[in-house]
Amino acid sequence: MTINEAIKELKKNSKEKFSSTVELHINLALDVKKNDQSIRFTTILPNGTGKTKRVAVLSSKKVANADLELKESDLDLILNGKIKPRIDFDVLVAEPAFMSKIAKVAKILGPIGLMPNPKNGTVSDDAEKAVAQIKKGKVEVRTEKDAPVVHTIIGKTNFTEDQLVENFNEILTILKQNKPAKTDPMWIKTIFVSSTMGKSYPVDIEA
Repeated sequence: MTINEAIKELKKNSKEKFSSTVELHINLALDVKKNDQSIRFTTILPNGTGKTKRVAVLSSKKVANADLELKESDLDLILNGKIKPRIDFDVLVAEPAFMSKIAKVAKILGPIGLMPNPKNGTVSDDAEKAVAQIKKGKVEVRTEKDAPVVHTIIGKTNFTEDQLVENFNEILTILKQNKPAKTDPMWIKTIFVSSTMGKSYPVDIEA
């Protein structure tokens, strides 16, 4: 079915009593064991994600739109569990100068995907801009570590059909722009959309 048809069916059959997340799952014909065959990029969804992310910041100056402004000494509070990643903040943005300091909590942040990284824009000289982009609906799209599969989100079930389709098209467009060299012409194998607790709907890649 087309993405418009898939989204229509997904919304019609969504029975949850809350606005659940709309997920996008893409299977690719890539060998992710090769460095030049993996996918990783960020983009800002035109209609946001529908999720409010709490952003913590390690910056040399005040960042007005940050939810939690950390000092270097606060890293010890992360170590001893008094500040809890995923509970007290969802994203950590840091200026490059702080990265050597953050290494002490890498064993906590790394396994849950919260270690700041320049590839996803969470290491930046302009912390305020980085936070603003995350708040607007910035998402990271990447292949799984051991599989050529992309899992990401395109909004909530309370979004309009047009909003979800627009977000879908944004990700698909940027994905195609990031196609690795020397890949099969039919490198996008299957695409499915689903709600968090709902049925998956296949999307016609050529539609």
